Amino acid sequence: MKRRTLLGAGVALLLAACGGGGDAGRGITIGVQKGGVLFVAQQRGEVAKRLAAQGIAPVKWVEFPSGPPLIEAMRAGSVDLGAVGDTPVAYAQASGSDIVYVATHSFPSSITGGLIVPKGSPIRAAADLKGKRLAFTKGSASELSAVVALKKAGLTLRDLTPVYLAPGDAMTAFANGSIDAWLTWDPYRALAQERFGAREVPIDRAGLAATNFTIARGALVRERPQVVVATLDALRDEAAWARAHLPEVEKLASAATRLPPAVQHAMLARYGGNAFAIDPVSPADIANQQRVSDYLTQAGVLDRKLDAAAAAWTGWKPKS
Repeated sequence: MKRRTLLGAGVALLLAACGGGGDAGRGITIGVQKGGVLFVAQQRGEVAKRLAAQGIAPVKWVEFPSGPPLIEAMRAGSVDLGAVGDTPVAYAQASGSDIVYVATHSFPSSITGGLIVPKGSPIRAAADLKGKRLAFTKGSASELSAVVALKKAGLTLRDLTPVYLAPGDAMTAFANGSIDAWLTWDPYRALAQERFGAREVPIDRAGLAATNFTIARGALVRERPQVVVATLDALRDEAAWARAHLPEVEKLASAATRLPPAVQHAMLARYGGNAFAIDPVSPADIANQQRVSDYLTQAGVLDRKLDAAAAAWTGWKPKS
């Protein structure tokens, strides 16, 4: 597998901040990004209270800018559970990491584009990326989007200049014009649209659903499965609360991230009420993830074929 070089000083500091994993006591350490069910759970505090009532405490939250550094922290044993996209899961499996996916939330390919360009750009389709500078986060779901969209347009990554940047650095590069296009996710996509008038370019993801995976350390699943089940039950209820209280979620997220309310509203509106869910791993999820890993292998991003089912844990049966 082509290894990314994301463990610089910033990631090392994140690992140090994580401390030991949940097995050091009776609690759990959860990695979170700026969005989704876990982010809402962190901000509201209700999941932590519910788990504490079951003897699972403390609940520690550690924030990450994207999936790859969260995976690295979990690989190091510093994070027990978190949420990432489909590509980090494939990278983790290809590297032999003891990480499994324990729950999912899939979005239709029609709302998971994420290719944005400056408002005056001549780029109108993936085919127009030939010879251009395309930024994305190596090892993230945006890398898969690049691979698939380019293949559907008859191109590969060799036909352009990939620029591997973390989201914050990519935002700066987009603002100063040092890249021609950027494949990213919310809130960065919505923020670029709000601040800079970024225009979204439709891309073809070959019918692949974009899946948000709840992942866990294999040791936690084997040794404390009841903790995983209790956490997923609590998160599923948190997702139901979020779906029923979208205006409150917008206010909560705006206060926590300091992003303009318009950005939060645009993010939630994009998903049409499908922004929050925690579901058990299904055969369809596994089949979709198999296609994901196959695309990455065929593109030379991964160096071997994977069995997506081998990284799945189906031991959670929701109470509701």
